[in-house]
Amino acid sequence: MNICLVNEYFPPFAPGGAEWSLEALARGLAVRGHRVTVVTPNWGAAQRAESGGVRIVRFPFPKKLQPGRQPAPPRWLANPLFYAWAALAVLRVARRERADVIHAQNKHSLIPATLAGWLLGVPVFLTIRDGSIINAAPVCLHHDDRMPPDCSVRKLWRECSEEYFTLYVKNPRRKLRSKLAFLYFWLDARVKQRFLRRVDGVIGVSQGILDIYRRSGLLEGVRRVQAIYNVPPAAAPPSPGEVEALRDRLGLGGRRIVLYVGKFSPGKGTADLTAAAGEVARAFPDVLFVFVGEGELDASDPHVRRLGPLPNRDVLALYPVADVVVVPSVIPDALSRVILEAMAAGRPVVATRVGGTPELVIDRQTGILVERRAPAELARAIATLLADDGLRASVGAGARRHVTERLSADTSVERLLTAYASALGR
Repeated sequence: MNICLVNEYFPPFAPGGAEWSLEALARGLAVRGHRVTVVTPNWGAAQRAESGGVRIVRFPFPKKLQPGRQPAPPRWLANPLFYAWAALAVLRVARRERADVIHAQNKHSLIPATLAGWLLGVPVFLTIRDGSIINAAPVCLHHDDRMPPDCSVRKLWRECSEEYFTLYVKNPRRKLRSKLAFLYFWLDARVKQRFLRRVDGVIGVSQGILDIYRRSGLLEGVRRVQAIYNVPPAAAPPSPGEVEALRDRLGLGGRRIVLYVGKFSPGKGTADLTAAAGEVARAFPDVLFVFVGEGELDASDPHVRRLGPLPNRDVLALYPVADVVVVPSVIPDALSRVILEAMAAGRPVVATRVGGTPELVIDRQTGILVERRAPAELARAIATLLADDGLRASVGAGARRHVTERLSADTSVERLLTAYASALGR
């Protein structure tokens, strides 16, 4: 097949795990002999490139970024001008490559890919990776696993935007601006919902995220809906020398390490983890909670260390250093890249029972599940693994086995190709 993959970012521009998953997927399809083209804005790289048998076409874009995790301001992507310009770029590339299928890999690519597919008469797929088509900042998912039935402008203005302001903005001088922005991005999500119901197929990176969209009534009328897991990390694991060098460079020798990787935000549950850290530190004086990511974090306690954002290679080298990896999300993760990477490294994971996480973390087999917003329960789970070397080793081995056996790249690629073939009538 000639497959056109569309995304807002592509390495070396990778604000999150989605871009690395996309790169692994594209290479997995190319290895099977399919012609794969990735279409993405040009944030400041070569206009055309080829990597691992995958053609990369970057269309002109006025905003430039440094390679790495820095995202563009949302307004650059969530607006009609971007949708029209990107749709034209996708149309040109898909026509030239004689694409059999166009696959939008994330939310802001949905409208451009769908418009191009309609004009070319080509099937269009969308991968759902989070709850942002419910709302760009779906505070409703902090409390429940669905969009509320009474979702409306009135509710949004009086309740949801107020909660968002309290959690994320806080500056009283920016309150009106933040509420108006919240309303704008909610309206943008409403437009995306209309396009969502008109694609030929929806791929969820977990059954859990698809269930949230089904309960919200957003998949009615979609002909093909299927859960296909992200392709696991494709990079070779760090060598023992790299791991030890990183341990020495960061001064982690002789400490029990509990690792967190991700944004520091209310939705990611970092406040719950810092609260749990104090309780764990009282029982294990040699424990060190290491936080990798961006955002505000109180690291004044001696058992907490904030490393800030790190290159992906350094993050991969940190997993073998960790005794436990914690993903305390409040908002449902569709399929956490951090959990995938930690499990692939044979690390036990403590995570909250939300979204697609229970499909990865099987209680006492590949990790320990806890309820969200439960710092005391989180602390007990971490302490349980730190106190029992045998349990920690067996759970870590089970995590690696689970990734190898159930989340193989071959399985994900084969299921995706079957979905494509169904849409093409093959």
